[in-house]
Amino acid sequence: MDKIKRMFGGKPSDANPHLDPVEPHHGVPDFLAHIDTRCELVRVRTRNTLRLSGIPENWIEAQLLLEPHGGRTFVHLHLVVRKWDERLQRYGVALQRQLLDEMERIDPQAREWLRSISWHYPLDLDCPFPELPQASLWMELAPSAPQLEVLSEMDEVQADIALLFELRDADLARPDATKGKPAV
Repeated sequence: MDKIKRMFGGKPSDANPHLDPVEPHHGVPDFLAHIDTRCELVRVRTRNTLRLSGIPENWIEAQLLLEPHGGRTFVHLHLVVRKWDERLQRYGVALQRQLLDEMERIDPQAREWLRSISWHYPLDLDCPFPELPQASLWMELAPSAPQLEVLSEMDEVQADIALLFELRDADLARPDATKGKPAV
């Protein structure tokens, strides 16, 4: 019985409280005392953030994964997309930040125990984009900085070539252009 009391942070019945203070084991009290509260905080703040943001609650399901590590228990929040909407993609990072801000308002240490927020798409999710587009789409939408430099250099070269052709054409258009020049 005394071992059970010690595991849960209590003192054995026959111990002298002034001589033998018992320090609780860090893992068990953390798990038992805080994890239920933290999980409920994540669920409630997720539901409230969705509601206050205007996102229908049935579009996203909050699932929690607990990770005991080093005497502490960490929480991973999985946001399971139940209804496809492109706006969720566009504002997903903003939603994550809002969720974390809401949790920190209640528990300022939320960043210490909330390990991750991840998005999950069920395999049977109805999405209007069932296949990837051509690879060129990704290059057109977001060219990297070196590609922009190459493109601008190519534009300059093409402009120089166009100017040379204009000068040549103007020179050839003159009636006396061929007189007095050696043949090549």
